[in-house]
Amino acid sequence: MCIGVTWVYFNADSGRENFFEIFEKKMNAKRIQLKESGRGLAVSWALCAVCLVGHLSHFFGAKASWIHAMHSTGFHMTLSLFTLLVPGRQLIIDGLKSLIKGSPNMNTLVGLGALSSFAVSSMAALIPKLGWKTFFEEPVMLIAFVLLGRNLEQRAKIKATSDMTGLLNVLPSKARLVVSSDSGESSSTVEVPSNSLSVGDQIIVLPGDRVPADGIVRAGRSTIDESSFTGEPLPVTKLPGAEVAAGSINLNGTLTVEVRRPGGETAIGDIVRLVEEAQSREAPVQRLADKVAGHFTYGVMTLSTATFMFWNLFGARILPSTLYHGSVVSLALQLSCTVLVIACPCALGLATPTAVMVGTSLGATKGLLLRGGSVLERFSTVNTVVFDKTGTLTIGRPTVTKVVSQGQGYQEDPDARQDSTSPCQWSEVDILKFAAGVESNTNHPIGKAIVEAARTANSPKLKVIHAKCSF
Repeated sequence: MCIGVTWVYFNADSGRENFFEIFEKKMNAKRIQLKESGRGLAVSWALCAVCLVGHLSHFFGAKASWIHAMHSTGFHMTLSLFTLLVPGRQLIIDGLKSLIKGSPNMNTLVGLGALSSFAVSSMAALIPKLGWKTFFEEPVMLIAFVLLGRNLEQRAKIKATSDMTGLLNVLPSKARLVVSSDSGESSSTVEVPSNSLSVGDQIIVLPGDRVPADGIVRAGRSTIDESSFTGEPLPVTKLPGAEVAAGSINLNGTLTVEVRRPGGETAIGDIVRLVEEAQSREAPVQRLADKVAGHFTYGVMTLSTATFMFWNLFGARILPSTLYHGSVVSLALQLSCTVLVIACPCALGLATPTAVMVGTSLGATKGLLLRGGSVLERFSTVNTVVFDKTGTLTIGRPTVTKVVSQGQGYQEDPDARQDSTSPCQWSEVDILKFAAGVESNTNHPIGKAIVEAARTANSPKLKVIHAKCSF
């Protein structure tokens, strides 16, 4: 039974596509989608600007013939039709398909609002006897604002994904692979891409390098900075047989590491994968919005019809004829189209998923993994956080809190304190100056803390010269 389970495990692992390649494909697809959205947004807002120029020119009484042409009904009809066929085509098609399938969404309301406004205005323009008012600018501006919201949403998602990319950037792109000769008596190292490493490969990790893959130490002794994973500020000593994680920093010794997980399948990759899965989980309020969307769309369509019936039957009794220019039907159609236009639930449809994605991504970059929007939403009710006794609450790096010399209580000979030339009378700045000079070129967390303390105390920089002595 154990053999069978083991075989299935390795078979599944070997067939798994490299996570970094999948992640890069997703990023490229999102960038392409953002470029297409940007082009549609630019076109729609250019058309919207032309439409506004025509109205403003009429408002200020410009007399130029070309300005008069921009304000003509035929010109605005052409602008509106071009908006529906080019930048707004995908929105309208998606909305109509969803309506036909019986699951209307936000695009359905956008499509119905734009098409109904264009249809009513076209009838008014083509049949002047009706006496209806045209409002071709409504589809143009509606599509422009909806595309602006979609573009901002996509940019937020790209930014959130880029935040996760920063987690992957800690992995080195190259690894020093140990290659044995044919006779097996000697070996050498060759640089290979970290993603190409396989289980069983042996790699060399030099001082100051980041470990390129998860594995087990086979030779050497060193200290490893694992603060990016564990939050522990102090390095951990690694001996043969100890496990090391990709992305951790080798501080002082040379290690030979046997790869235990193939390139691309690392602990950091698991973290990013968990964050991606969390972002795909819907928050309760988002599920509510999706559940209500279909009924909401039908409700808005019903309300739009009721609006038309009300103003068509009672509009003449409520408003003076000067406000609707003698055509109650035109007023009723315009108001019913307006109901479709303004009823789009953009706050739930756009803002909620974007907020969940950005929140989970920012949490991951701060070391906080949130398993979905439901957890993020429940955080609003949290008033107490409890940590177990093994939890470590640090800033992830050591800091110098106090400098103590022997002259401040650790000197065994009391007469030495009276000696003004004794080294024990050095000031705190002097001690930091010498200590920082020694530690200035180290990657050790404690050494970095000493250098930072000296910089904070405005200690003068001291250059240390290393010399070899022979006796």
